[in-house]
Amino acid sequence: MRLKPLAFVLALLLFSVLCSLPARAQLLLSVDESTCPVGGFSSELKTVRGSYECIDFQGMRWIKPFDQGLRLYRELDLKGDFSLEFNFYTFKEGCPYVRIILLPEKPISEAKKGNIYEGEVFATLNGACDFFQAGISSSPVNNPDAYEYRRKVSPNTVHRVAFVVKNGVASVLLDGKKIAAEPFSPTKPVRGIGIYFYKKFSTDTPYSESPALLGNLKVSLVAGAVTKSTPIKPPQPPPVKVTPMPAPKPPVVTAPITAPKRRTKCIESVGVGEASVIGGDRASAKVEALARAKWDAIEKALGVRTSVKTIVQNFSLLDEVIRNEVGGFITDVKVLSEENFADMVRVKVKGCVYPNSAEKALSLISRDTAFSVIVVTKRQNSVELDEMNPVTTELVNILNQQGFKVYDFAGNPNINPYEIENIIAQRRFIALRAYMARVLSGAMVVGKVELIPSTRSGQDIGYGIRSTFNVVTARLNYYLLGRDNQGLRIIASGSLSARGIAPNIQDAGYRAMEALARNLGSDIMGKLERYMASKKKVVTVVVRGVRSTRDNFAIKEKLQRVPWVQSVEDLGLGKFKVTYLENTIYLANSVERMPELKLLKFSPTEVVAQLL
Repeated sequence: MRLKPLAFVLALLLFSVLCSLPARAQLLLSVDESTCPVGGFSSELKTVRGSYECIDFQGMRWIKPFDQGLRLYRELDLKGDFSLEFNFYTFKEGCPYVRIILLPEKPISEAKKGNIYEGEVFATLNGACDFFQAGISSSPVNNPDAYEYRRKVSPNTVHRVAFVVKNGVASVLLDGKKIAAEPFSPTKPVRGIGIYFYKKFSTDTPYSESPALLGNLKVSLVAGAVTKSTPIKPPQPPPVKVTPMPAPKPPVVTAPITAPKRRTKCIESVGVGEASVIGGDRASAKVEALARAKWDAIEKALGVRTSVKTIVQNFSLLDEVIRNEVGGFITDVKVLSEENFADMVRVKVKGCVYPNSAEKALSLISRDTAFSVIVVTKRQNSVELDEMNPVTTELVNILNQQGFKVYDFAGNPNINPYEIENIIAQRRFIALRAYMARVLSGAMVVGKVELIPSTRSGQDIGYGIRSTFNVVTARLNYYLLGRDNQGLRIIASGSLSARGIAPNIQDAGYRAMEALARNLGSDIMGKLERYMASKKKVVTVVVRGVRSTRDNFAIKEKLQRVPWVQSVEDLGLGKFKVTYLENTIYLANSVERMPELKLLKFSPTEVVAQLL
């Protein structure tokens, strides 16, 4: 009889040991020294587009892409509990990134055929130069950029990411810290992963010299996990009657205690500025040198070199942006030293820079107000940017005739037409901000032309008659986008279609686009006129020192060529009435950049300059 309690205890101990055993992990994919030889390729991954090599860097094995747009994939059968882990390392120039996505059956099938696998995804893990983003969905979604979770990271640093699915919950860990967790019950089987390398900004540096690196990639399937069951309870002694104690009175709180507000962390930075002493005015030179020193500190904090000094020589323009558009983005400025020379003043300062506000100020003060044009053409098996297609040519001509400066992105090798096509299809216009920033444009026309063969030569068209021509329908969807202080907004949109007929399928498509271009002129001009009317303002431009009609005419001609100037009316020597369609600060910026003029002051209704 005494053995029974002992047997019970042993059984209970055995049960506890079994429950504490770790789940067995089955390694499905590993990119490391054994599978990724230096100078070679990973035997674990398939390539859809682009090229890469395996390298050693900081004591680890990495995938280093040669091309932006490199796409890899691996077919897997991920059921139940599994984990996906990887390291990423990014250089800063161009802000490269690597994106890993969980895919259902359809994109994997397309990848096997060599086609782009953008589209349906369950989860997205995106590591870039200054941020990490993640998105999770139990149903495949067509928007890989729908990130719900975002954290700041540092470039030139190894970061570790883990995506773990356990007991119906997906968790995301960044550098060992959990940043997301939500229910995850895939509505379709998870069939594999896709990997995509790209960068946010175009640079002169080749992508292979400043890429994103991917290393120590592992995918494991967790099996044999012991499910929890109700433990066997030993017999309990009869309960002891306890007299309850009276509950303590709650403390009296006189005022609610609130957590202190978190302030965005700033970056301490030192800057040096110089200014020439003109006409003995040393006080003005000191003010300008101080402003230049502040901007130098901002540049160093952001880690970039800007062309602001060449755009804005009169720093009253910078002060205007800081006060009215942004607010202070460099605080606690202390003058460390001041040197006075015969013809120059040099000032050294130290301040606290807030990166987000500083970048916004840079965008505002540098911004030009030109139009950007992106029109992609989608055929049966490809998406392309063609700068010579009739639709793009007609659109550029229309905008040029209205006096706008136009940037056509078709000739830019860093533009990915597949990405643009997805942005248009999914209306992710916020993603176009980066493209507009590259040329400092204030508005954009973005569109997609889809060529659909409706009748082919030799096709039976009824009554035993076969067509002798090819018929192609061209459909255009476009958006007119503008940006203001609140961000990017849709000004107008349109949809047009036209048909082309020709013996050759390519000629039929070209004729369809020609017909589409003819219809586009009247359609988009009406929308542009309504947009311009809503932004119209009258600004008086006064240029002091004008003594001849020749100088007056030359200045008027230059004002007429400024982007977003609709008309210029001569009011006399050195005085002009300008109908302008943007913020007056940008008109002042344009006047400042004219080599023969020096900006003196400006307001919302007047710009005053001096003829040099």
